[in-house]
Amino acid sequence: MKRIGIVKADTLVAIVNWIGVPLSLVYALSMFVFPWFEEGWNFARVQSVWDRWQTLNVGVLAFISSVIAFNIAKYNSNKQRARQFVAARAFLPHALSELTSYCKLSANLLKESWERASNLGAGRALPLEAALPELPESYEQVFSRCIEEAEPDVGDYLARILMLLQIHHSRLKELSASFSPDSRTLPIRETTKSYLYSLAELQALINKLFGFARGSEPFDGSDLVWEDYRNAYGNLDIWLEEVDDLQGFTLRAIERNKS
Repeated sequence: MKRIGIVKADTLVAIVNWIGVPLSLVYALSMFVFPWFEEGWNFARVQSVWDRWQTLNVGVLAFISSVIAFNIAKYNSNKQRARQFVAARAFLPHALSELTSYCKLSANLLKESWERASNLGAGRALPLEAALPELPESYEQVFSRCIEEAEPDVGDYLARILMLLQIHHSRLKELSASFSPDSRTLPIRETTKSYLYSLAELQALINKLFGFARGSEPFDGSDLVWEDYRNAYGNLDIWLEEVDDLQGFTLRAIERNKS
């Protein structure tokens, strides 16, 4: 639902329900239950109570009608939002596939960087053979629509992927530039190792989203575990034995994230 002033409509409906439902219950008891017992089931007495509080009754009934209308509007808005998200989600698998292809190209550059960082005398003279990959063009619009229409936990998950993707691409550009002959930056293996880990994290998050994007699995926003990283390294053709202590580096990072 949209914002009303500075308050989100969903929040306003929740406040109205939190206040209105108990007050409506107290009103119903006071107006329709207690008067019958006060004078021993005397209908004339009950009718006089209703007549005396006629103005209040009109106001309360109008308030109850407003609460019902708010909730109906919220229900319809949520149903419309769910339909719009289903439509937006239909394009998500393709966007995720494009990002996976980008991540694989990124892995090629990082693997070459890992090999050449130990021999800067020869490796620095020539640019990297693996080209700096270009980010796909369509994923931004798809992610934007999904974030706008999705539930908060799904939207936060998608936003996290976008954040990590932007960080990764910036790092990759700096790393690629560091191998040019006129660069003053010295690429080192430990830096490349951390980039490999970050790329695997990004790919693991993408992998966990495929089933949900296709509508075959519920959303899983749980923390990444070693198996998620191991599968991501395999998807990217990054062999753990070829990068010194990459598995240990990843396991230590997982433990840090838990704390």
